[in-house]
Amino acid sequence: MTAEVIESQASDIDSKATLDASNRNDVNTRSPDQQSQIDEICDFLSFNEQIIFKSQQIDDPELLRDEKVNIAREIYRKSAQTFLMRFGSYLNEQHLATFAQIVIANKEKNDEIAVLLMDYRNKLHTRKRDVKNRRYAAMQQLISDGEYFSEQEMMKRAPELYQELIGQYLSDAEKKQRDEYDVKNTTFSGILMHTMEQQQMQDVLKLADKQNVKSRQLERAIELHDISADDTTQSTDEKIEEKECNTMDDEVPVSFRQQWGNFDNEQVACSTSTNSYLEQKNKREKHSKKQITKVNREQNIDNFITAGERDLLRQEFIGIMHEQFLSGGDKDFDYTQVDDNTQLDDLSQINQDKEDAYFEESDYSDEEGSDIRIESKESLDDEESEDDLDVFMNHLNKHHSLQK
Repeated sequence: MTAEVIESQASDIDSKATLDASNRNDVNTRSPDQQSQIDEICDFLSFNEQIIFKSQQIDDPELLRDEKVNIAREIYRKSAQTFLMRFGSYLNEQHLATFAQIVIANKEKNDEIAVLLMDYRNKLHTRKRDVKNRRYAAMQQLISDGEYFSEQEMMKRAPELYQELIGQYLSDAEKKQRDEYDVKNTTFSGILMHTMEQQQMQDVLKLADKQNVKSRQLERAIELHDISADDTTQSTDEKIEEKECNTMDDEVPVSFRQQWGNFDNEQVACSTSTNSYLEQKNKREKHSKKQITKVNREQNIDNFITAGERDLLRQEFIGIMHEQFLSGGDKDFDYTQVDDNTQLDDLSQINQDKEDAYFEESDYSDEEGSDIRIESKESLDDEESEDDLDVFMNHLNKHHSLQK
């Protein structure tokens, strides 16, 4: 009797161990590629200062990055779903796609994980749209304030680009007007600081100007080299063609040179090719002269452009600076004050985005179910008395978010 009890208990322990092993996301069940992908995700999470990896007291030392990676890796080893619930909101779109591929390959995907993945993806898309709109609103405010996107401030943030597109074409009077400083409404330390900044900026602009000059000289040297190479090639071709023509003259028998009438000993065998050769030679010489004249003219009128061209270059510079701000490229700007600022949200724009997202989702659903689309079309054709509002409301009621 005792032996049977012991055997039964051992069987229960083995069953429980088997169940735990099947429910656990054991590291041994993953391929090396999957393990590498999980490690990459955990490493990405370790750089995020907003994530709480472990409950700590005030006096506890801060976790090292390797410790954070190990904690995240252990959480995933125990449960992929728990890992996703803890860290899913901090993952980017590529990480979410990788995570989905791993759980599907390991046959770990369930309804809860599918819902979580879909929710995080939707939030990520919404987040991107909100950040884009908030940055645009912030940029409009900064443009209205007139300081951050003033010529002086943009020149400080991108001196090389400014000098290339705007600075090199300014006259001395325009540069003086640009660099004017109100010394009456500032302190001596302010004047001193401004003088130092101006000197540093002038050094940067001069260096950028030298680089631009070298770049233009290099381009012209390459262009002149190409012209010279073309002329050399053409000259070689001309010599070969002339030699071939003379050879043909020597090889033409006298009997073939004698023509009807009084054209005896007239060399006409290569007359056509000779004329063609002379015409091509003249064309090449004219083309070469035009190219050299063009390059010389460009050298003589350096930095001379029309007012319209100057305005286009200025607009291009401003557009590049605006695009750099919207894309998050301004290194000295604190984007956290903008990206998480709900006061910058445009309610009308938000509602419009929600409507667009809704109809995009509806269109996507319609593309997946062609049979349903055909049935809906037939139903609408039968109900001719139904107006547009009824159609919209019926479609809205069928939305998955309203289904229980």
